[in-house]
Amino acid sequence: MTSKNVAFNGYTRRRMGGPAGSARTLTAGLLAAGIALSALAACGSGSADTTTPARGGGTARLPAGTAATGEPVRIGFVSNEGGSAVSQVDVRFGAEAATKYANDHLGGIAGRPIELVVCKEQEDPGSARACATKMIEAKVVAVVMSTTALGDSMAPVITGAGIPYVSVSGASAAEFTSDRSFLWSGSFPGALGAMAKYASEHHIASVDLAVIDAGAVTGTVKALGQPVFDKAGVELRLTAIAPGTPDASAPIAAAVASHPGAFAIVGDETHCIAVLKALQTAAAKQPRMIIQACVGKTVEDAAPGTLDGALLFTFADVYSDDPDSVLYRTVMATYAPKTPVDGFAVTGYQDVLGLVRGLSGLHGTVTTETTSAALRAAKAVPLPAGHGIDFTCDGKAVPILAAVCGASALVTPIAGTRGTTFTVVDASPLFAR
Repeated sequence: MTSKNVAFNGYTRRRMGGPAGSARTLTAGLLAAGIALSALAACGSGSADTTTPARGGGTARLPAGTAATGEPVRIGFVSNEGGSAVSQVDVRFGAEAATKYANDHLGGIAGRPIELVVCKEQEDPGSARACATKMIEAKVVAVVMSTTALGDSMAPVITGAGIPYVSVSGASAAEFTSDRSFLWSGSFPGALGAMAKYASEHHIASVDLAVIDAGAVTGTVKALGQPVFDKAGVELRLTAIAPGTPDASAPIAAAVASHPGAFAIVGDETHCIAVLKALQTAAAKQPRMIIQACVGKTVEDAAPGTLDGALLFTFADVYSDDPDSVLYRTVMATYAPKTPVDGFAVTGYQDVLGLVRGLSGLHGTVTTETTSAALRAAKAVPLPAGHGIDFTCDGKAVPILAAVCGASALVTPIAGTRGTTFTVVDASPLFAR
């Protein structure tokens, strides 16, 4: 691992360069598909019990900065861990590392140290509601959500108490639409928009999207994706494949025979493996667009070589020499040295440091009201480890989903299981009314 002396002042500011349809249709689709879409994000995160760090790129030396002083600001953090199906303890490790960094070097929030009030929910309605209640009882000024399929169980309780609910992404109707909810990235809508924008800019006339046909996911993809692809002037075709299908050769062969300009894949690891293998068998030469769930050792081991050259659409860069990527690795090396940087720790890091950056203009009294107002007023805030993505929480990024604060994503070719050259794709014109 190399080391460089780089001065950080919290972030490097850099700029790089509503669909038709009803809100009722979109929010209903999001509500029905929330669990499935959240599961997509959870896949590929690696084991929560990993103790050998997997590091990408170099680190730097953190400057002295400004330490926070005074009475702590209580920030809630709901951690998805301990459940029988999904447990992502690394997300909390990333959040705790970002908290320590902010307290030691960025003056915390409004000069005061952050006290992270953690509640662990097991991805069941009972523990989710218990955590929402705990946040209210703890009198936190904001709640940071890690990754969950139960946003509809928690967000209404938290925001109904007047507490801001923040996360790097969401998967439920309540998270996307509450006026006290703030989602730093474009989440799933942003990824679809970025795919459409990329296809348009690269003169790809049609994209066949191989989607896992689970619950209302197919309908949600149509509701969210069709309008932006239409606006981009790109034909969107859907190939729906049942969950757990081990061999997708037949539906993929039919899709290949229709000669689309590119293929996109939305599903869990099993789905990704089946589709990638089928594309390889069919000798498809078109570009492949994938989401984070498709990238990882499990997929590479099961379908060797199929990820090479695929285009990953994501919201985090943990590998490159971009200053914010180096900062992420440095913070993790300093405060959570045993946590892999290329798993989902970056999600918790983005959650917490995104809040700190969004509140950089907040001074004086810190309450739920002043926190919400400061987040609404923040402009072009760089997404931590976002390689040039920024967010503005004025409700205009994706007008039909008021909580979404950005409509950009990163796209990078994959070599092995790693991104190589990251580019920001700004899909906001496709979401403009």
